[in-house]
Amino acid sequence: MANLKRTLGLWECIFFGVGSILGAGIYTLIGKVAGMAGNLTWLAFLIASVIALLTAFSYAELSAAFPDAGGEYTYIKEAFGKKSGITMGIIVAMTSIISGSTVAFGFAGYFKELININLLAASFAVIALMFIVNVIGIKQSSGINIILTIIEISGLFFVIYCAFPTIGNVNYLELPPAGINGLLMAAALAFFANTGFEKIVKLAEETKEPEKNIPRALFVSSIVVIVMYTVVAICAISAVSYEELGQSESPLATIINSKFGKTAAIVIAVIALFSTSNTILSSMIGSSRVLLDMAKETKFLKSFSQVSPKHKTPKKALILIVVLMSAFVFIGNIETIATITTLFVFTTFIIINVAVIKLRVTAKNIARPYRIPGNINNIPVLCILSVVMTLVLLGYNIYSLITRIV
Repeated sequence: MANLKRTLGLWECIFFGVGSILGAGIYTLIGKVAGMAGNLTWLAFLIASVIALLTAFSYAELSAAFPDAGGEYTYIKEAFGKKSGITMGIIVAMTSIISGSTVAFGFAGYFKELININLLAASFAVIALMFIVNVIGIKQSSGINIILTIIEISGLFFVIYCAFPTIGNVNYLELPPAGINGLLMAAALAFFANTGFEKIVKLAEETKEPEKNIPRALFVSSIVVIVMYTVVAICAISAVSYEELGQSESPLATIINSKFGKTAAIVIAVIALFSTSNTILSSMIGSSRVLLDMAKETKFLKSFSQVSPKHKTPKKALILIVVLMSAFVFIGNIETIATITTLFVFTTFIIINVAVIKLRVTAKNIARPYRIPGNINNIPVLCILSVVMTLVLLGYNIYSLITRIV
């Protein structure tokens, strides 16, 4: 059986992380978050980013101790047993798949700015294209990821440049119409925009010195995104009212249009296409590696354990992912798909933090090249803080989903 090949370095992992996170939310969901949080949109993103960063510490410790492509499947298997690991692996794979569907729908929204096309058709097209890129090979996928990440960061800097003169136009401490509840519901939705850093751990078997490079990539990519999100959110609500942003299918294009007109808005729409494509690409990479690793040890998934001898990619796993990702697109509402995705993410992050605590108690002697600082009786305080804060946002996420369905 062919194996995955170690070809990636630290910077490639960082670009993978930044690219996975940025395209996931700021291009597609900032408008919906603004509609809930109003002038406190920046704070909603900041709250979500900081809570996500707390869990990044847990991923860093676990990925350094168990540098395996299975990621969460491996960590939970080590902490709670194989059956729990398989359950978690399936949840994580489905999270990445639904996340890809969300962003594919966001891609379609921006594509419609250029060509009047059916949203479902555009979503299916980009999913198919990213499948082809994935099959070609991880080195080629990483190269494309770096290019797309540079493009999407450039687009955000363009938004900042356009909106920067308007900073100071609004009261940035004004509560939204729904008050604190509106802010926290917005933070729960914005949490989706911070998903993606955890996909870095799926590259462990294709990264050189993963014990060092994976934790470093987790922290660097998370910090970069926190800064970018906060600045872009402040600029966005300064340039365009949060009411208008909340109604827009392509919010960043709306901002550019208000400053430079339709032509410039088309430019940012094109950049958004690259950005959202990048997140779909990384979603496929992450979920396929989890399925591959589980399939090696699980009979009912055995058919997905094969790696293409020529391209060294899990082709059968990728085919399954494309089918499922396309199916979720039929939900047809980006906010609803994102909320469902985030529900899975919150659950995963809570369990990951608990796994760190469990292993600190039951497996004190395992090698931990990276160890979370700030401990009481060998229990990381950051893990407990992360669980509590994530539970709060999970509650608001469930409430938001129920009110949307009802």
